[in-house]
Amino acid sequence: MIPYDYNNPNTAKYLKRTWGKHCNVLLFVSGNTDGELEPYVPVINSTNTWTLVQRGLMHAYLFYADQVDWFLRVEASSFVVVENLRYMIGQRNYLPTQPIYFGYELENIVTHKPFVHHQSGYVISREALRRYTNASKDPENKECLHWEGYSEGLDMYRCLSHVNVTIVESRDELGHETFSPIPMDHQFLKGYNEIHWLRNLTYHKVPENTVPISERAISFCVAYPPQIYDYYYFVYRTKIFGTLRRNSIEFMP
Repeated sequence: MIPYDYNNPNTAKYLKRTWGKHCNVLLFVSGNTDGELEPYVPVINSTNTWTLVQRGLMHAYLFYADQVDWFLRVEASSFVVVENLRYMIGQRNYLPTQPIYFGYELENIVTHKPFVHHQSGYVISREALRRYTNASKDPENKECLHWEGYSEGLDMYRCLSHVNVTIVESRDELGHETFSPIPMDHQFLKGYNEIHWLRNLTYHKVPENTVPISERAISFCVAYPPQIYDYYYFVYRTKIFGTLRRNSIEFMP
């Protein structure tokens, strides 16, 4: 599920033409229609991203719960290796009937408990999304009332924890992150000392200058969206001598 700014739909189109083809279902959410993306447009007078996400998640459950076990929410400027996501879910024996979700974890400075950072993307099970949808529709459930302009990660945590949905491990067996919270130039060159909020808020503290990224990484932040094509070429199309050629998918709409 991908929210995007309808005034700038190209970024979402890059996603659809590349790694989005590896998903079972793609759901774009926006404030206006688009011929290629065919987004769900909530009947609301808002372009606030968190509001679009909240409506999009509920729409995803209502219309796709019988088709999809796991729901991935990402930014339009993300690059995701879907096969690595499927691999991790299988290796961990995570089940769609479990009330769980996962992604890159930040620390709540008040409670010191983890919550999932939305800009890195997160994955939510069918059962967790069912609970979220039902709770969000209940006007008596104060913990799941939607507040426009609030932090998505904290709002999701507040509601999901209230309905007994838990965060599960997203790091690999070495403790390396599979969801990257920063663009690659910071990851490998500048480090995250320059990003003070991340250095202070990351839940799994590390002594290094950068967040260690797993060899089976799942999600990347792309600073310059057209580079999504570059990522796709190197991940899926480059032939390495001595290995089998990877299946190629055209960059067509």
